Amino acid sequence: MKKEDIQLQIYSLVIPKEILLSFEIDNIKENEEIVEIELIEKEIIPSQLLGKQAVLNGYMNPIELQSYPIQGRKCYLKLKRRRWKAQGTTDSTICHNEYDFAAEGTKATKMFGAFLKENSL
Repeated sequence: MKKEDIQLQIYSLVIPKEILLSFEIDNIKENEEIVEIELIEKEIIPSQLLGKQAVLNGYMNPIELQSYPIQGRKCYLKLKRRRWKAQGTTDSTICHNEYDFAAEGTKATKMFGAFLKENSL
């Protein structure tokens, strides 16, 4: 097994697979209380721009989701989504991909939110 495959397998234990389909790890910050995993969106052009010349136009404000604790420390996934626009047109509309990774009414991943709901008193 290649090193990259092993790393991806370890990451998938911490980061939901549906997030890893669209995002890749950019950085990991940690201290005694928190692990923050920064992920950056892969270059996936939004459906509104398919068939057009799309260009990257910076990034959206990051989304922060809480996930399962790691070795007793809170774990946060910080998702940086790309912002796109059509090149060579007068349309200045900014587009981005929409994701549904959070449990309803929370800032937790769906799996972690379901775990908390199941184990609440």
